Amino acid sequence: MLLYHLSVVLFNSYVIWYDQQYVEIPLPDGIKNMSFKARGIFLTFWCFALQTIYFGTAVLNDIIGTNAKAPKNPPLIRRVKDIVFSSAFTLALYVFATFWGLYLIDEDLILPAHIQEVLPNWINHGMHTTIVPFIILELLLTNRNYPTRKVGLSVTLLINFTYVFWIHYLYFTQGTWVYPFLDLMNWPTRILFCCTSSIIGVLFYILGENIHYIVTPKKKLSVNGSKRD
Repeated sequence: MLLYHLSVVLFNSYVIWYDQQYVEIPLPDGIKNMSFKARGIFLTFWCFALQTIYFGTAVLNDIIGTNAKAPKNPPLIRRVKDIVFSSAFTLALYVFATFWGLYLIDEDLILPAHIQEVLPNWINHGMHTTIVPFIILELLLTNRNYPTRKVGLSVTLLINFTYVFWIHYLYFTQGTWVYPFLDLMNWPTRILFCCTSSIIGVLFYILGENIHYIVTPKKKLSVNGSKRD
């Protein structure tokens, strides 16, 4: 799988490079001068960066780690890869579902016309569409030891809560919401949206975990205590 992992890393890196070199998204004055052209305000970028980190870690694991189905003492790089996967899968599905769901309802809620004018279609799909087939192929075709639900969900929810804190910090310091649809909500609706998003994230995490155990069944103990598949 080294070639596949490396291909995804190169594709994602090119998307990020092209975006940083050529795409100028109009943003409020207080935000546009932030690092990386202020892309860090968008959950899309957090997700895309996490996908790239995951596949980069997978490349390292291909070279210096192990892709065995259930190694007794997996090296650190393998353990890190498997934990990052659980969050990368969850975030990819969430970003895909939320972005395209809102886009189908009203594209101006998530991708206003002034941004569509400067954002190439292939960049848009690279960040919002290809993330799902890439991570699903990874789930179906490679081996991993899924982290315990406590560990995996803790990491995933930490990312979630950090981003929620971040967008509220930006609102209170810059006076603007990152996404247009948040402007249309009152505070009770925003709180409900954030809580619902967290629940959806948990459900996506459990979905990934369950698919993993379907395609990679746990070893069970036989009557005499020996392991069997």
